[in-house]
Amino acid sequence: MKKYLFLLLVVGYSGLSAQTPHVEITTKNDSDREKATARLLQEVLSDYDLSQWVFTRQVVIEQMAIPHSHPVLTLNTRSSDKTDILDTFVHEQLHWYVDKKPDAEKAAIDAFKKKYKEVPYQNAAGARDEYSTYLHLIVCYLEYRSMAMLIGENDAKQLMWNQTHYTWIYNKVIEDTAYLSKVLRKNGFDLVK
Repeated sequence: MKKYLFLLLVVGYSGLSAQTPHVEITTKNDSDREKATARLLQEVLSDYDLSQWVFTRQVVIEQMAIPHSHPVLTLNTRSSDKTDILDTFVHEQLHWYVDKKPDAEKAAIDAFKKKYKEVPYQNAAGARDEYSTYLHLIVCYLEYRSMAMLIGENDAKQLMWNQTHYTWIYNKVIEDTAYLSKVLRKNGFDLVK
């Protein structure tokens, strides 16, 4: 793996403000598109205080990859603007947050299974399997609340509606916000208020 390394320390307006932690960005193949995406991500990390959303500090940009969180947070080169890459970065970081709370994850998913007895999977409406669809109700709700904090409620809602993957999940996030919020807060997913 060729390294295209950016170490980033964002300094806020005062010495007391939060700072985005150092994030190491590498490219898988060192292609021009990967380097451009790395620069775009660096701009996003400079523009926003993402301190409460950074749970892993290693990011790989891989041109043809499907974005994923583990074992190393990996983004592809399809993000065409700052909002899109910000959203994808936050989504994948939130997987790390949820993984740190396995008991809370299980309890939330058990509650979701009572309300949503059948969920889509293996298509654009859901995730790769039934469990992943339930898991993504947690991650995508937290993503929505995070993006509302970062870009505003209306823009975040529009971003969720415009997704072409996890469409059933994002629909539930918008339509059942109060229910999802109640379940997740009850189970300790209070990162995003």
